[in-house]
Amino acid sequence: MDHHPASPAPLRLFALAGLLTAILGGCTVVGPTAISSGRLAYNEAIAATDNQQILMVLVHNRYGERGHLLNVASVTANVSVTTSAGVQAGFGSNGDYAGNLVPFAGSVIYEENPTISYIPVYGERYLRQLTSPINLDMLTQLTRSNTNAGNVLVALVSEVNGIYNPDFNFSEGQDDPRFDEFTRLVTELSRAHRLHWVARSGHKGEFSLVIDQSAPEHAARVKALLQLLNLPPAMQREQLVVIPVSLALGGGKDGGVGFSTRSVWDMVEVLSARIQVPADAERDGLVVPAPPAGRLGKSLNIHYSKEEPDKAYVAVEYRDGWFYIDERDMLTKQYFKLLGSLWSLAMANAAGQGAAAPVLTVPVTR
Repeated sequence: MDHHPASPAPLRLFALAGLLTAILGGCTVVGPTAISSGRLAYNEAIAATDNQQILMVLVHNRYGERGHLLNVASVTANVSVTTSAGVQAGFGSNGDYAGNLVPFAGSVIYEENPTISYIPVYGERYLRQLTSPINLDMLTQLTRSNTNAGNVLVALVSEVNGIYNPDFNFSEGQDDPRFDEFTRLVTELSRAHRLHWVARSGHKGEFSLVIDQSAPEHAARVKALLQLLNLPPAMQREQLVVIPVSLALGGGKDGGVGFSTRSVWDMVEVLSARIQVPADAERDGLVVPAPPAGRLGKSLNIHYSKEEPDKAYVAVEYRDGWFYIDERDMLTKQYFKLLGSLWSLAMANAAGQGAAAPVLTVPVTR
């Protein structure tokens, strides 16, 4: 029996069918692939540009200029996939076309065209959010969710029961060491799970400090904290000490703790004053004079460089130089992150309120 080699045309058709199956099968995973390739990229880009525009507002403020913010309202990504396949088959003598034809060909074209909408941030409600003291609920949430409660208190609290933590030291006096002692005791008791911020039952927006003094080493700290805050000593037979907390200047009501807090804009002013600027800018009066730093400002730094920095957490180019936060400066990074979170909250709370803000929609094409 004679065996003849299979005709090349049927083989090519079978190969084409396999190629089409692979191409069409690939279309079923376009959705997950689009999420995998796009979600993180969009998220990282939004986070990075949020940081950059906040830093730019700080720099503008240092130069006595007005800064602007654009909030990303939406990102709509239109994804299209185009597939094509073709086959070239020869008939007759193989020598007539051998080497001149492509047996089969296929292609998949993936295209993503995002449309991004921005909303300018401004208006009376936004200004109120930015300049109002941080409320007690927010202070409580941030303090009890942070591993270092003292850093949050230094950043957000300007006074507690007559112990001051000013934004700037305009007088010759030193920082009040009692505030350092207050933050140390609160941090130590919090880390030992002995101090808790608890919402008061039946009192919306009101809280209490509940402190466990059952162990001798904790009882000593509780005693020192109460003395520092000029509060009556706790009864030794009481395991839990409950202290009401309020927003009040000079001391809390009912023998409690009264806090005075900063606004988001207060925090902006503190960090703006810590921006290093070129010597000629100060000499020529191009920047706002920086007041003497208080306890908070002394630990914060935004640097200036003529060249783009190598190790920057966030950097912006302005006036022939670069302003940046060093990625190794953890105190400034943590403060900037806290400021950014509170600032974003102010923008979110003000969005859609009052007069309708214009929406800038930008289609992005290749």
